[in-house]
Amino acid sequence: MRITLEDLFVPAGLKPPSCNASVEITDITDDSRRAGPGSLFVAVKGFTTDGHLFIEKALKAGASAVLSEREVPGISTDRLTVNPSGDNRSALAEVSAAFYRYPWMDMKTVGITGTNGKTSTAHMLRWILEKNGIQTGIMGTVGHIAGGTEIEASVTTPGSLQVAGYMRKMADAGDKACVMEVSSHALALHRVSSVRFDGTLFTNISQDHLDFHKDMDEYLKTKIKLFSLMKKNGTAVVGTYSPDWPAIPDAVTFGENDDDSYRISDIHVAPDGSSFTVHCSGMDKKVKISAPGRFNVYNATGALATAVEMGIPLSSAAGAVASFPGVPGRMESVSCGQKFLVAVDYAHTPDALERVLSQGKHLAEGRLLAVFGCGGDRDSRKRPIMGEIASRIADVALVTSDNPRTEDPKEIINDILAGIAERENVLVRPDRAEAIALAVEMAQPGDVVIIAGKGHEDYQILGLKKIHFDDREQARAALDRKGFKCVL
Repeated sequence: MRITLEDLFVPAGLKPPSCNASVEITDITDDSRRAGPGSLFVAVKGFTTDGHLFIEKALKAGASAVLSEREVPGISTDRLTVNPSGDNRSALAEVSAAFYRYPWMDMKTVGITGTNGKTSTAHMLRWILEKNGIQTGIMGTVGHIAGGTEIEASVTTPGSLQVAGYMRKMADAGDKACVMEVSSHALALHRVSSVRFDGTLFTNISQDHLDFHKDMDEYLKTKIKLFSLMKKNGTAVVGTYSPDWPAIPDAVTFGENDDDSYRISDIHVAPDGSSFTVHCSGMDKKVKISAPGRFNVYNATGALATAVEMGIPLSSAAGAVASFPGVPGRMESVSCGQKFLVAVDYAHTPDALERVLSQGKHLAEGRLLAVFGCGGDRDSRKRPIMGEIASRIADVALVTSDNPRTEDPKEIINDILAGIAERENVLVRPDRAEAIALAVEMAQPGDVVIIAGKGHEDYQILGLKKIHFDDREQARAALDRKGFKCVL
């Protein structure tokens, strides 16, 4: 199918130069290094660089057309179009949608947002759909899958060009559904502004990303933009189990309230899994999952509710989620035969840390030992809050380094310690490997060790350098040194 510049610009409300309107476009890019004959280069002003500085480079590489947010001195060409709105992030989403032929119209699509629980809920939902015969793609923090092929992820929600491209790969490869984690950054930066969803799911809201959003009010307003992106007969699903949940008109709700559409009761959690009952439309269904923790009960119920709204019978959905193997880095057990639980979790916000430590405390027959830190070059206001939470809940809190990036790890730790009044149960070990090793060495039968913050990540960012570092590997090595024979 031949696609012209005019085919792409008209849906975006743009007018190409008359002499270039019929030129064939075979590729779109916002990276000048990938520009070439047949490509449309969209110049976007970013946070660290400005695509407009590379327009000349793109043209010299043979780009067939360029979309700019402004006039560029020294460049006058029939291949250049200036976007009168000055907003090329939105324009990129629109032209990408047209180029990839609106792939979300060829599949059932679900967008999941919220501070915590997006990844687990998304993977649970995909598991349910696949087990019920619906081939499903996914985009999210731990990776993307299109047509059964895994694609490495660098961010939770990729840019609009990649979103449209991956979804087209899904549809063309036979995927009948797509489940996508949608971050607040993605909503604010128009990465999904052209996508339309059959289902939208809101997990919860708590403090995070306030280095990007000016306050919690703006953060919540950004999150609920997702509900404006539904298809005509789309369904909104909202969790009511945590404070400040948004009241969305006509939304299906899930939680423990009597008036929730999917009401949860009889919650029981243990180190090897959880069980609960879901009540909806006069039906009661007992559900078992292998994932421990009360928060996973909520994640599973959100996935169940969305699956049922998509037409999967509740009994079939519950049967499928019972065999869900878990998500890497989400309360992931590191087991080498020891008689204490060691679990790695991605919790890196105050709310997520409190949830995972509270569950760890509930599961512990002995002590709870928590290893945690905070990332550098991110919202520093949450650091003392997380310090207070860990010191209050854990019997032993080991404060360490996370991804310090360009900040001094010791300064980050000092920010954490500022929130801790009583430090008798607090140990500081800036070296993360040493902190993990100490927690495992201290653990006794019946104890629970939670290693929080990095989860599935297999790297640590020191300055501008990324080194290999995996909390799970470190925990297994520590267990091995303690006499438990792990397979490394």
